[in-house]
Amino acid sequence: MDLIHKAIIRYKDKYNVTIREVKKSEERVIIEISQDKTLDGIYFSANELRDIVTSLFASIHSDFHIGAIPYVPLVHDVVTARWLKIQLADHAMKLKQLAKTLGVNKSVLLDHHSGKTDMNNEEKGMYYYYFKSLSRKEDGSD
Repeated sequence: MDLIHKAIIRYKDKYNVTIREVKKSEERVIIEISQDKTLDGIYFSANELRDIVTSLFASIHSDFHIGAIPYVPLVHDVVTARWLKIQLADHAMKLKQLAKTLGVNKSVLLDHHSGKTDMNNEEKGMYYYYFKSLSRKEDGSD
């Protein structure tokens, strides 16, 4: 069991995967495996997560059920300083205009644009959906 415990820790450290026994009876074990956001963007599908559990526990449990919860990236995870620069260029927009339109302090916008400060999820969402709405208008989707 010590090797399994070490493997579980490695999966957590490398892939932000959490594995835990949810319920254990004499006949059956229920194991949950889930993955959260990673720095490198490597994500497993539900089937791959199930395969990980099977490879770890098949030798010690004869009957187990696996609940696999893969990570689903947020749509605005694409928003970075580089992405923001590309959107501004694609829409021929200046930082000052974007700051005024969104009601954002220009210095905050400059910090996001330069990558000096990280954007939180709300800020990423704001930029993402703002530029998405502009793209829809340009495509005639609105």
